[in-house]
This record gives sequence, structure tokens and C-alpha cells, in this order.
Amino acid sequence: MRKLASSLWIRIVAGFFLSMMLTFSVICLVIHAMNVMDVWPLLPLPVTGLHFLVLLAVISTLLGTLVNGFVSHHVLGPILALSRAMQQVSGGNYAVRLDENGHQGEVRGLLEDFNRMAQELNSTQTLHSDFISNVSHEFKTPLAAISGYATLLQDDTLSQEERDEYIRIIISSTKELSRMTGDILSLSRLENQTIITDLEDFRVDEQIRRCILRMEPLWSAKHLVLNPELDEITWKGSQEITSHIWSNLLDNAVKFTPTGGEISVSASMDDRWLTVAVSDTGIGMTPEVQARIFDKFYQGDTSHEKKGSGLGLALVHKIVALYGGSIEVESFPDLGSRFTVRLPADVSASGQPSSHS
Repeated sequence: MRKLASSLWIRIVAGFFLSMMLTFSVICLVIHAMNVMDVWPLLPLPVTGLHFLVLLAVISTLLGTLVNGFVSHHVLGPILALSRAMQQVSGGNYAVRLDENGHQGEVRGLLEDFNRMAQELNSTQTLHSDFISNVSHEFKTPLAAISGYATLLQDDTLSQEERDEYIRIIISSTKELSRMTGDILSLSRLENQTIITDLEDFRVDEQIRRCILRMEPLWSAKHLVLNPELDEITWKGSQEITSHIWSNLLDNAVKFTPTGGEISVSASMDDRWLTVAVSDTGIGMTPEVQARIFDKFYQGDTSHEKKGSGLGLALVHKIVALYGGSIEVESFPDLGSRFTVRLPADVSASGQPSSHS
């Protein structure tokens, strides 16, 4: 910004300097032409020093007006437009945009930077609105279930079967709230984290198996077939953080795979990469949904038929990025999805990929 201001100031000073030089040159040319053509005797009045100063003032005023108009339009105009646009942004209007056409150099760069900033703020505002809409809806459902069934439990006429069923629903709703809260807290903690610490050697294949077993009530209830193909893998990383990757990918697969479907999980490692893939025969995704699935608070299913806060895949993406790895998705509507995670086989003590990776 300081460089830009300095450049604009130099342009303004140069403009006025050029206007003065142009004025001086024009007057000199006029006087020279009048001397060559000897038109002085033809003038009705003798030209005195006062007349010369008046002529100089008139020409300077005309040229100064032209230069001022040029400077105001091409230099000060965009700055004033930017100031008005920034006032609108401060008032909450993130849809304002400035016309970049017709401008060059630093001025065009300044306008482009402002438009990018406004676009990012508008996207952030949209995401926050989605968060309030989605998460408030998702929190409201289990809270209403807990409140409603807890009230019903006060009825002394309930049978033991009904009482057990109500308790089961309350416990399930509580776990759902706990999972959503955990995702929010985990993502919030990782937002400002740049490295992964607490690295230790552990069996990745065993960790994935434990995730599958923890989710057994979910995939068994839908009669899903789980096909794990896991090589014996010992890898150095953070067990706590890494488990979020497998848990959220499996939860996503179970959630969007219809009854009787299949989920496949494979894991392997070579000299460079630890590769884990989770495939399902679920509902799949359109290209538009795939483009945003890693955005925070985004949910492709806007009907809220599938429970979730839109934070699981954002959390996975953040963790993979911290490791210096990658995550890819292949999906087609009604044909299922495949998520492939690649993490560096050798992670340095700083939590970043070593030079070997």
C-alpha cells in the first residue's frame, strides 16, 4: 500500500510538472511565432508586461484544467471509488465490485485486490450463514429428541420396552451432539496450527480397524458390507489427529450408502506415500458438489435428510494439508464415491514432510 501511494503521488507531481513545462513551451512557441511573423505591430494595443502575465495566466489555467481533469479521472477517481466501496463493505455489503477495465498498473492492481477481498468476505459470510443454518438445525433435532423423550420417561405407566427405547434414543442423540461438538472444536483447534506434534510410531491398519469396529452399530443397522484390505503398516504420526481422517471418511461413506450397499477400505505404503482409499456404492456427487465438499460448513444435502454439520471433510482436508499430503475424490451420481488420501511415508519431527518425501 505504501508503495502504491508513493507511485500515485509521483504520478500526480509528474503530471503537474509536465503541465507547467507544457504551458511554458506553448507560450514560448507563441512568442517565437509572433516574432517570426512580426505580428506585434498589428496588435490594437501595445503588449506590456501586464498583458504578457495575463496571457500566461489564461494559458496556464486552461492547461491546468485539462491536466486536473485527467488526474481526477485516471488517478483520483479510482481512489474515491475505492473509498466509497470500502465504506459499503464496512457497512456489510460484500457484493460491491469495482470496474477494473480502463485502468493500468498499480491502480488496476489495487482494484483487483479489492475485488478479491470483497469476494472472499462474501464467501466467508455465506459460509457463516450456512453454518448458522445447518448447525443450528442439526443441533436442534437431537436436543428436541433428548428433551422430548426425557419428558416421556417421567410417565410411570411406560413399559420396560418403551423405557429402554426412549433411553436408547436419548443416548444416540447425545452421541450425535458430542460428535458435532467434537468436530467443531477439533477444526477450531487446527485452524491456526501449522505443524503436527506428538509424533509416534503406530499401526495404521489397526487404527482403521478400530474405527470400523466403533462404527459397527451404524453400518450393521443398514446391512452394509465392509471390505477392508489393509496391509500391515507402521507409520509415524499423531494418532489422535490421524484417527479423525479415517473416522470422518468412514462416517461419510456409511451416511450416504443406502441399505445393502458396500464400503471398501484399502491401505498400503511404499517408500514415499501412505495411501488409504475409502470407496462406497452410495448416492455419489455431482461435479458442483465435489467442488465444495471440503469447504467448512458446506453440505451437499440441503434437505438435512442426512445428519451432519458439514465439518467432517473440512477437518479431513485440514489434517491432510498439515501433513503435507493430498486427498482426491472420484464420484458420480448414483454410482458411489472414492476418497483417496496420501500422506508422506516419512514425516519429520516438525510435523512436515521430510526432504525424502
